[in-house]
Amino acid sequence: MERQILYIIILAISVLVTGTAGYIIIEGWPLLDAFYMTVITLTTVGFGEVHPLSASGKLFTIFLVGSGVFVVTYSISFLVGLLAEGRAGEFLLRRRVRMELREIEGHFIVCGCGVVGSEVVEYFARTRESFVVIERDESKVKEVLKNYPELLFMVGDATREDVLKEAGIDRARGLLALLGSDADNVYTVITARFMNPHLRIVARAIQPESIEILRRAGADYVICPQKIGGLRLAAAALRPQVTSFLDLVLRSEAFDLSIEEVTIPENSPFAGKSLRELNLPGKIGLIVVAVKPVNRPTFEFNPRADTVIGEGDIIIVLGRLQQLAELRKMVTPE
Repeated sequence: MERQILYIIILAISVLVTGTAGYIIIEGWPLLDAFYMTVITLTTVGFGEVHPLSASGKLFTIFLVGSGVFVVTYSISFLVGLLAEGRAGEFLLRRRVRMELREIEGHFIVCGCGVVGSEVVEYFARTRESFVVIERDESKVKEVLKNYPELLFMVGDATREDVLKEAGIDRARGLLALLGSDADNVYTVITARFMNPHLRIVARAIQPESIEILRRAGADYVICPQKIGGLRLAAAALRPQVTSFLDLVLRSEAFDLSIEEVTIPENSPFAGKSLRELNLPGKIGLIVVAVKPVNRPTFEFNPRADTVIGEGDIIIVLGRLQQLAELRKMVTPE
């Protein structure tokens, strides 16, 4: 559709340029007179000739009128087709998406919108994360758009550099490789890592033996739904209440709960203070589940009240989305 519109614009400009140049060459008219004559000829307003025409000029005008009729007829038929098929809204939607993609930054790129990708979209939308979806199957995109009409999306191949570049991979915070085959996911991870070495990449492994391959390709974290699904089934059988609580936290439809990680930036008012001084449960109602100091590979679960928070440390907290948003404001340097 975009190409057809481009063709119409190119045709219209070509006819205008050809008509103007023709009158200049054949009749020797000034540029303004030649352009004016071209416009009134193409629009058939009937104002008459600017100057008397020679025989060659009359033949050229006949050719110009024929060309104008062709361009106008083609343009009208295309516009009528857009309205009849209801595609005008689709064109405006794609244009809006392209404009927003030029400005977006600090976002996630979700590659693939199948069963797993749709769940990721639902979670990101609920937690108000900024993200872009890339999916080669347009029907899957339309299905997701029914529930999330403001979704930023691209219909394309996520393994291609030009598609990832248009999705703003150089400005992105992370990428999720959730395509339908391990081979495509490996290629996407390699391409994404090459284009943005600092990107956080999470990949899905369809086959368990692909986990290590995806890690070597550059994925920071690899998940195999088959393994995770088996563990969740066993946990649901052995510890049903724990599993129900984790489902509540991860999905948070009922109580708007979420468990999040927050990194303490440089010059943050949190730096150098203990958990007792910060008093997050008392001030905003958040529960501090764990702390990961920047200079240690492991987490400190259920940290003590005298645990001091430093720059670059990561705190894992449990709370409502509004409380989490308040925490992010509090850690930001003034």
